[in-house]
Formats: sequence, C-alpha cells, structure tokens
Amino acid sequence: MKSLIVFFLLGMASHTYAQSSNVGRVQIGVNFSPDVCFRTLQNNDGSARSEFVIKQNNEREIPKFGYTTGANVCFNLSSFFSLETGIQYANKGYQTKYLPQDPNLNFPVPEPNMPDKIKFIYNFHYVDIPLKANFMLGTNRLRFLASVGLTVNTFISGTEKSVYVYSDHRKRSTNPTNYDYNRINLSPTISFGVDYQINSNMNLRIEPTFRYGVLKIIDTPVTGYLYNGGLNIGYYYGL
Repeated sequence: MKSLIVFFLLGMASHTYAQSSNVGRVQIGVNFSPDVCFRTLQNNDGSARSEFVIKQNNEREIPKFGYTTGANVCFNLSSFFSLETGIQYANKGYQTKYLPQDPNLNFPVPEPNMPDKIKFIYNFHYVDIPLKANFMLGTNRLRFLASVGLTVNTFISGTEKSVYVYSDHRKRSTNPTNYDYNRINLSPTISFGVDYQINSNMNLRIEPTFRYGVLKIIDTPVTGYLYNGGLNIGYYYGL
C-alpha cells in the first residue's frame, strides 16, 4: 500500500511539473558573454616598495574587454529550480592607458623611431567549469531568473599585446608571458536576468553576470585577483 502511495505522489509531481513547465527535464545550450574585465591588487609582503608598485599600477591600468563562451547542460529539477554545468573558454585580464613613450621606463620599442605613445593589454586565457543553481519566478513565457554558483578556472596561457602609436600609423604585437601564474582559481558567480521560452523546446536567457576570482593569480610580492562582469546570452534546447 505504501509503495502505491509513493508511486501515486511521484506521478502527480511529474504531472504537475509537465503542466507548469513546457521545457524538458534536461536542456543543452550555448552561451556568449561580452565582459568588462579588471583586477584588484594586493601587497603580499607588506613592503613600502610593493605599496608603491600598487599605487603606480592603479594609476596607469584600466579595465579591458574580454568574453566568456561555451556549452552548457541544465537539469530542470522543478519548474522553478535547476542545476547547470558546462565547459567554457574565458578571456580575462586588464590593460594600461595609452602611455607617453619614455626611455627611462624601458618600454620595448619595435623600431628605432620612438612611438608617440604605447599601451599594453594583458590577456589571461582560462578553461572554466561552472556549477550554478538557477531560480525561476513566473509561469508565463517570460520569467525572471536568478543564479548563484562557483566556477573552477583552469589557467591555459597568458599573452601581452603591445599597441604602438606613431604619428602616421599604429603597430601591434602579441607575445606570450613567461610568469608562473597559478593554474587553478575559483570564481563565485552571481547573475540576474530573464528567461524567454521561444517554444516547447527552446529558451533564450539574458543575464547580467558578475564573476570574481578569490584566489591570487601569482605568488609574488604584488599579486592580483581577476574579476569580470558581462551580459551573458544563452540559448537552450530541451531533450
């Protein structure tokens, strides 16, 4: 008798879910997020020299544009709650302002003639594995969405792009960085947005998203913590 009751309740729950949600239990998707990326700096050794380096870098470094993109799988546990994971590629980092060329700064110069100004773009390339919980509000095609989660960031490589500005042209060069960056980071992630049900199989999500790396990127007297915020756009298909 107890088995029949449990079976009946499970059947009712499944029927209620099917009535309240037209998407499948499992969805696969793709996403792209144009991001604004930057870093915070920390004085690891407490020295006045490190404090001076931080002050100098904060005066000349600014955010840069990056992006996050990849594939996802979403497990819909109810009409208002789901778990999501996947694999992503992320380009993070920061850049300098355009700086006047100064021989005393020992900037690399690609030609004998000095450029008028120069800037550097620091790119950090990661493979990300996110795990997040999604909470839905609403029963119509357009629903509100809130997500919280944690992303494991695996460092792949770093590059430094130099932009040289001359009076009549610009020159760019990109080179790998040789610093011993830490391979693993963790980024708590939060987002708020909307989910639009296109039809019984397809959904479109738009989520302003913020990610912050809580582990330092390198073990040096001055280290950094990468973060980025962007507009994540995802397309999902129910199986």
